Amino acid sequence: MYTALLFLHFIGLALGVGTGFANMTLGLAAKNLAPEERIAFALKTFALSRNGSIGLLLLIVSGIGLMLMRGVGATFAAGGGAFHAKLTLVVLMIGALGYMQTLAARAKREGGGPVMAKIPKVGRVMLVLGVGIVLTAVIAFK
Repeated sequence: MYTALLFLHFIGLALGVGTGFANMTLGLAAKNLAPEERIAFALKTFALSRNGSIGLLLLIVSGIGLMLMRGVGATFAAGGGAFHAKLTLVVLMIGALGYMQTLAARAKREGGGPVMAKIPKVGRVMLVLGVGIVLTAVIAFK
């Protein structure tokens, strides 16, 4: 069971962090498009964000499962301060994801609009948080 949870955890990691890198690449690819085309392109690529949401959900569910299997106290003891930092970054990531989903829904409703300018900034923050989570996890459970 532990191996299955670890597998799901890595799939969630690939989906979650991979979405951040994919969005960055798509943003760079759309940079030279005309403003109207860029907005239409961005609105279509919002479908990719579902992968990030699914990845985060898998990470949370499998992470809780892994922690319960190892023992909550043992996990916190083994992970130390880096594990606490990781969990803090996860909470920030959940907040950023919620904000991003709110912005995306508003952009879809308005067909773009001024809210579109905030989305890449939040996306960059989420990518940095994702990489930070991976880094602190590696430090915690080397």
